Amino acid sequence: MIPCPQDRTVNITYLEAPLERVWWSVATASGSSSYLTYYARTTGAEDEPKIGDRYTLNYGDINNESVVIRCEPPHHIAFADTYDSMDPDGRTVRYRVSTAYTLEQQGPFVKLTLEVTGFEPTTHGQWFRECLEMGWRRSLMNLKSVLELGLDLRIEMFSYPRLGVANCTVNEEQSPVVCVPVREGNYLLQVFPNSPVDRAGMQAGDVIVEIGGMPTPDYPAFVRAISSFYGKTAEPVVAYVRDGVCCETTVRLSLDETFTGLIDIEETPLEEVRKKRELLARQRSGSGSLWKTDEAVRSESMPDSK
Repeated sequence: MIPCPQDRTVNITYLEAPLERVWWSVATASGSSSYLTYYARTTGAEDEPKIGDRYTLNYGDINNESVVIRCEPPHHIAFADTYDSMDPDGRTVRYRVSTAYTLEQQGPFVKLTLEVTGFEPTTHGQWFRECLEMGWRRSLMNLKSVLELGLDLRIEMFSYPRLGVANCTVNEEQSPVVCVPVREGNYLLQVFPNSPVDRAGMQAGDVIVEIGGMPTPDYPAFVRAISSFYGKTAEPVVAYVRDGVCCETTVRLSLDETFTGLIDIEETPLEEVRKKRELLARQRSGSGSLWKTDEAVRSESMPDSK
């Protein structure tokens, strides 16, 4: 990870591919579909972007309404992005950032610099920044695979098992409250209903410090730890801190699309996904700690016969 101010992220990769091909991949809607998005469309010419063009981009349970704000083919393009991210409980959260691509020919390689700016100086802004930085890191690796090897590995890149949480690196605001030093654990902002960690008894405010024996001092380390269980049926021991006390629990990781976000919106519309997630989130009893039976859930989802 390239050190940056807290309002931005920078990723750099070198691609052994023609400059024009790299430009098409990152600057056009059709190019985006070749390595990144599940669905993409533009209000402008398909392969000739210009300032003011609007893109609709989908990444499973995340939508991005994007506007071209700079376009200098084939070296610079920038977008004003509005991301709508659907949580596992059906709520939609909106984030706004700017994304800029710079392409430079360096011998047989194209140096691609991707800079995202405008993250809010809040804990949730930090969460979005850390998630997006790691997401772009995987996506640029897939772009390299597509351009150099002809292999589209986006599903494999993002099909690592999940815990069902929203988390960020422990920051200065959280540290004195949770009794964990800054950048020595992952603070759980949310634990989603019926998620692996929810079933294991963990809760928001806990700090994960180790997964399967692997330390998780920051968000990238957390993602690397759970990614190491790719393709495995895993129940790692998770070490965490609650109220200053070190605890351990065994967690069965999940590949459910509720937590991976890998949804084909052409098969399952997002509104249908949202309703399903909202229903699952309402399965808690009045105490908020128990779950209704399958029969109760089915009756709740049926129309009123009266």
